[in-house]
Amino acid sequence: MMLFLDNATSRKFLIGVWVGLAFSIAVILSTIGIMNGFERALRSGLKKSSGDISMQSSAGFFELNNKMKAQIKSSGVKQFSGLVQVESFLIFNDESRGVLVKGIDKNYGDIVNLNLKLPPMSSAIGSEIARIHHIEVGDEIVLAFGRGGSEYKNMPTLNRFKVEKIISHGVFQKDSRLVYVNLNEIQEILGLHNRLNMVAMNVPFPAKLVDDNLKIIEKFADKLEFNFGNQFYFKPYWREFSSLIDAVRAEKVLISLILQLIVVISIFNVLAFIYFINEKKSKELFLFKALGLSKNSMSKLWTMLIILLWFFSTILAVVFVQLFRYLLTHLSLFELPPEVYHMPRIDLYISWGDYAFVFALAFLWIILITYYLLRNLKNKSLLEGLRQEFV
Repeated sequence: MMLFLDNATSRKFLIGVWVGLAFSIAVILSTIGIMNGFERALRSGLKKSSGDISMQSSAGFFELNNKMKAQIKSSGVKQFSGLVQVESFLIFNDESRGVLVKGIDKNYGDIVNLNLKLPPMSSAIGSEIARIHHIEVGDEIVLAFGRGGSEYKNMPTLNRFKVEKIISHGVFQKDSRLVYVNLNEIQEILGLHNRLNMVAMNVPFPAKLVDDNLKIIEKFADKLEFNFGNQFYFKPYWREFSSLIDAVRAEKVLISLILQLIVVISIFNVLAFIYFINEKKSKELFLFKALGLSKNSMSKLWTMLIILLWFFSTILAVVFVQLFRYLLTHLSLFELPPEVYHMPRIDLYISWGDYAFVFALAFLWIILITYYLLRNLKNKSLLEGLRQEFV
């Protein structure tokens, strides 16, 4: 095999083919990784804002009595928390913004895995709200609520809250809208007494962002809806973005198939390299055949070279993927507008199954395309080689 690479031109050609094939494989892997990373980041951010499942009543506000608590626990739910979710206007420095206020108790932070324990008359706001309005921890904001059915229902009630925490969910729509306050305070402001309009809960299994667990959450939500009847409905945490997630999954498959053209083009470079070596070393190859090297042995030699080229290309592709990941997460050039893409940065997430799929597909292409070439080379006659020897 070293006979084919005994000059600088052949070695440079081989290196170019190797880097080109590795880069094309890395592009496909990075595309899949971006799609997977977007979906995982979106799911993670949505889960941080509502838990696994949210329970709401078709009648609006309701009281979470002991019977309902026992019914939830009997379904297998170990963590749940009642809350009030209402729309409001946040006012700061003569600027106002429509926000979604969540009145939460001490258990809610454990459900969404965020530190949301708040002192009296304090709040936690989304990081994008703080960035847009230049709000810092310790500042005071004003929340305007409607009075509902009270005597002065046309006049809003204004309440001051100290900003105790700035929370990042990782999703722009949540970080630019959510404000957290204590449950008992918002119940008192709105005159709700002990009534709620939502219950957040986690299903009884380890919280992992994998498809099997997502299916379990859907089945668990259906089970709860069957147990509670038509009065209540249950939503998985990704329900409001389900159409976007489905679109990302479909695009991932479609783009991955289209990008196979890049691999095919790179494999044509492999074919060009084989043709180049055959022309460059035609006399040496003729001598080997004349000395008894069979056509099958020559084909095995080429096949071994192609497999080694594919193997080392996969290793270099992994290096390229890590380089792309670093650039995506550190360079400001790759920072995305969160208003459009829902999050400022997307990390690559590539599973072992994705690696196996892309590597196997590239191997299949390279074997299929080079098979035709090797078959033609096997049909090359000894007489033709003899002519080249004495030209």
